Amino acid sequence: MKAAIVVLANPAIQNIIRRMAFELNARYHTQFFAALLPAHISLKQPFVFEDMAVLEHYFDELAGRIAPFEIALERVYYEEWSGSAILGLSVVEMPRLRELHNQLNTELSDLFSDTRANHDGSGYHFHMTVELGPLSAENGIKAYFDALAEKQVNLRYTVTELALFYYAGELIRPGSFILYRTQPLTGRA
Repeated sequence: MKAAIVVLANPAIQNIIRRMAFELNARYHTQFFAALLPAHISLKQPFVFEDMAVLEHYFDELAGRIAPFEIALERVYYEEWSGSAILGLSVVEMPRLRELHNQLNTELSDLFSDTRANHDGSGYHFHMTVELGPLSAENGIKAYFDALAEKQVNLRYTVTELALFYYAGELIRPGSFILYRTQPLTGRA
C-alpha cells in the first residue's frame, strides 16, 4: 500500500487548475491523470506503509498540530521527467513547507519500515501539478505551455486542509488512487 500527504488548494485555485486541465483536453485532447485528484501540493510523495489504522491516527493527529498557513504560487512551468510531460504551478519555497516535508520524513519513518519516496529531501521542489501525460510527438502539454502569453500567476491562498491520498497498486495510474481522507488544519500558529 502507498499513500501521500498533501495540502489542498482552496476553491478559487482549484477552479483555475481545473480550467487549465479542461483547456488542455479541449484544445489538445490530452487525457486526465493528475486532474483525477483535487489540486494539491505534496508534502510527502507516495510512500509505502503497512497499517491504515496507524496512518489514519497519525494523519488526524498531524492535522491538529498544523496551523493554517499561506502559499504563494509563482508561475506556470513545463518540464519533462521519466517519460512524462508535466504542466504545473511553481510554489514559492517557504520555510513552513520545508519544515513540514522534513517533519513527515522523520515521523513517518518512526511508524513504518521504509517510507522513502521519490524526491524526498532538500532537493524536493514544491509544486501544484495541473496535468501530466506521456511524452509523444504530439505533445499537447508542451503546446499549451508554449501558447501561454503570460506564465506568471502570482497567486496566494491560505492552506486550511490536509489530505491523504491512497494508491492501491505498485504502479500509479488512473483508477489506482483516490482521495482517501481530509482534515482541517486546527493547530495554533
